[in-house]
Amino acid sequence: MAEYARAMLTGKKPRAKPPRERAMTALLYELSSIATNLSQLADATGMTTYEDWAKYVGGQLVEAVSGRTDLTPVIDANLEKINAAGHWVNALARRANMGKELDLQEVHDALVAVQKVLKPIHDAVSQPPPETGSPPDGSDAV
Repeated sequence: MAEYARAMLTGKKPRAKPPRERAMTALLYELSSIATNLSQLADATGMTTYEDWAKYVGGQLVEAVSGRTDLTPVIDANLEKINAAGHWVNALARRANMGKELDLQEVHDALVAVQKVLKPIHDAVSQPPPETGSPPDGSDAV
């Protein structure tokens, strides 16, 4: 936002971020939000499963996607679903933070939803990134 404001004030035309960068920024925001809310659920319920998931989503998965420029298609295809699952977890964490009783089945269902929507990202980062710089015909000749 600050970069945009500076550009407008100095009369420069703001440049849009490349799609790859926009997708990664959005995914990292969603993962961070989900991890924070899962940690809050762990605190509210005392269930370590949610803390383990928070560590995976906000730590291991974030680390695995960082620097993976090949993930834009899978991120774009799944970001809306990840966002929806994140909203569900956020609503539950908000209730927990207000001291309201949680339906543990609903909390479990939300965790299953998070697991389901993150599976394509998990699967993508489990594969090595495609090699770049190879000739289009697949040969090793330089």
